[in-house]
Amino acid sequence: MMRVVVKIMKYWPKRWVTTALVVLAILYLTLVPRPLPDNDIEIPGLDKVVHAVMFGGLAAVACIDAAMRGRNRFVALRRRQVWGVAMAAAAFGGAVEIAQGAMCAGRSGDVLDFVADCAGVAVGVLVAMCALRMWRKQNSGVSR
Repeated sequence: MMRVVVKIMKYWPKRWVTTALVVLAILYLTLVPRPLPDNDIEIPGLDKVVHAVMFGGLAAVACIDAAMRGRNRFVALRRRQVWGVAMAAAAFGGAVEIAQGAMCAGRSGDVLDFVADCAGVAVGVLVAMCALRMWRKQNSGVSR
């Protein structure tokens, strides 16, 4: 298995490594039957918040990775790139919910989880765009 990962990493653009790691973490947390130990804390709606945070983080990291053009150098993303990241992250959320519904491992797909995923994606994209804009504004006068 490790050989396969090493072989893929030779051809994988390095700027997408963070996004790939976030995708793997989300897959583990959403598809493994009991990824975390049980606790007795019952907070209504916490599952939806967790979904929104996971997919918001994915969208933010993917936007930043898409804008990366070298060490400490980012470009402005075009509108279609931002929409592409958002649609891909939302589609991934939908695929995860479908996979949860198809599995017989104690997980179930939920439309409201998908809605939370999409809301998180929207917030994550907005946060990433603001962060990239501020970073570029602060570093616009710095010589390279």
